[in-house]
Amino acid sequence: MILDTFKQLSETRHDDIERWLSARRKEASPFFYTSVDLRHSGLRLAPVDTNLFPAGFNNLSPAARVRASKVIARLLAEQYPSVKNVLIIPENHTRNLAYLENLATLLALFADAGVEAQLGSLAAAKGEPIALESLSGAALTEHPLVRSGNVIALENGFSPELIIMNNDMTAGSPEILEGLTQPVIPPLGMGWYRRRKSVHFCAYKKLAEDFAKEFSLDPWLLSAEFHRCGTVDFKEREGLDCLAKGVEKVLAAAREKHKQYGISEDPYVFIKADSGTYGMGIMTVRSADEVFEMNKKDRNKMNVIKEGARVSEVIIQEGIPTVDVVSEKVAEPMVYMIDGIPVGGMYRVNGQRDALGNLNAAGMEFTGMCDEEESNCGKWKSVKGCHFGAYGLVAALAALAAAREDYDVQGIGI
Repeated sequence: MILDTFKQLSETRHDDIERWLSARRKEASPFFYTSVDLRHSGLRLAPVDTNLFPAGFNNLSPAARVRASKVIARLLAEQYPSVKNVLIIPENHTRNLAYLENLATLLALFADAGVEAQLGSLAAAKGEPIALESLSGAALTEHPLVRSGNVIALENGFSPELIIMNNDMTAGSPEILEGLTQPVIPPLGMGWYRRRKSVHFCAYKKLAEDFAKEFSLDPWLLSAEFHRCGTVDFKEREGLDCLAKGVEKVLAAAREKHKQYGISEDPYVFIKADSGTYGMGIMTVRSADEVFEMNKKDRNKMNVIKEGARVSEVIIQEGIPTVDVVSEKVAEPMVYMIDGIPVGGMYRVNGQRDALGNLNAAGMEFTGMCDEEESNCGKWKSVKGCHFGAYGLVAALAALAAAREDYDVQGIGI
């Protein structure tokens, strides 16, 4: 099993792994923060989504929050030593109390790192401050943005030296933030209006192959097969031939590996929008024929994602069943990183889905994750047998891959 393999590697080659990761970090620095969705089948452990603008920090355990604030303090001291004021640009989810709790936690993490952080809302840019209350009752204020030349500030006079995006920019790069003298991280060019999952997984595949070669592993155990198919119009049923061929290509590759490892179950794939998050624009198929059998409801679901963005490019990704269970519900681990360093995690749990399904859907909830060293973490102790070390290693590879996404080579402009 893959967790046993990682345990043995950690015991026998821990220093070699750390040196390998350190060398890759020097080649391409990870982004400020990252969250990675993993699927663990027992035999395999692979990333299936990597988010550069993560929410959900409120689900981290107390120990994870301490680690996160320490890494933030170190990162700022090393890369932005003069920064004392940070501006966070959030999503426009003013009615999502859980998301607001995430913002409250982010503000607290910066405070613990010795930095003042405030919220500047794109939604409030031309209006009044927005007073909000998080899930736990924390009071938040999102302030309008004020731009003067190439500098951004808040209407209350707060002048940031660094801007942190917690908005994934599905609808496009915010014009008010373009061309600023203040650094913006992650950069505007990594928003979902431009970023592609297929580019990410191309970078991850190469990195996983390099890691696997160095440590004598089959890279398939650390990754999911995938294929990109562009120019699809689900509403008009255009491009479905390409999509069906891609589905069969991924299934055929998976069948070969199933045969190699003696896996009796038939493979399946997820068809996903090549950009975007929130579990939108995803469907499961088990044969190329199902592509042509999509009904109008399925095609409408695939046609549009967050903020009305239309889907024209998709990625076909091999499905990996999950063996993780929390409170008798299927689950998948999610790892949170600052500067590419795993600081904590949680489980996405969904009692309305089976081990094969997309858990980022109706019925989803989150359960915090303790790591192996935490002995007292209250409600986060609900999951037994945590394997945060293994989860964190694969997630760290995904974070390194994100830093290697090359959109100039792929021809995807801003």
